[in-house]
Amino acid sequence: MALNEETRRQIANLIERSDVLLFMKGDRAFPQCGFSNRVVQMLDALVPDYQTVDVLADPEIRDGIKEFSSWPTIPQLYVKGEFVGGCDIVSEMYESGELHQVLGLPAPERRVPTVHVTEKAAAQLRHHAERAPGKAIHLSIDARNNASLGLAPARGGEVKVDFGGVLVLMDPLTAERAEGLAVDFDEGKGFRIDPAEGNRA
Repeated sequence: MALNEETRRQIANLIERSDVLLFMKGDRAFPQCGFSNRVVQMLDALVPDYQTVDVLADPEIRDGIKEFSSWPTIPQLYVKGEFVGGCDIVSEMYESGELHQVLGLPAPERRVPTVHVTEKAAAQLRHHAERAPGKAIHLSIDARNNASLGLAPARGGEVKVDFGGVLVLMDPLTAERAEGLAVDFDEGKGFRIDPAEGNRA
């Protein structure tokens, strides 16, 4: 679908009016897809004020922004009128500290959280790591403190944390939420991951 001039002007005006603007599915308070939610979490951690445009509310904007930016997916982040990228690029920039610089913020300190891992949990993590050469164990904690473990290649820029002799990788947002984390393993139920008292909702 070709981008008509009216929609092009509308998009350009939206971008011009906001220093930080995210075209996304849903809005800041209620993202409607995981990719949009991830970028919102990163922006929420860095800037108190930014604008969002819900592309689900306007099909012409939804299709038009893809042609406007020559980028095929949503979300899309603009800073001071310049297209920054989609979820993957913004995530990489966040992890490297480049996003902070684009937003005029100092480069972050990557603090390694203190975690408490039982011997049972460490042994189970070691077992999984040994069965998947070339992959690393990743821990992710979302904004609601839901934690999940998985195996995937290292991307670079992750925070490396010692889980009882087993290296676990976290994105910086997860590392911030993981301070005081307790990890145990139950033969019948699997891993139990409990946030620190101060992080519980």
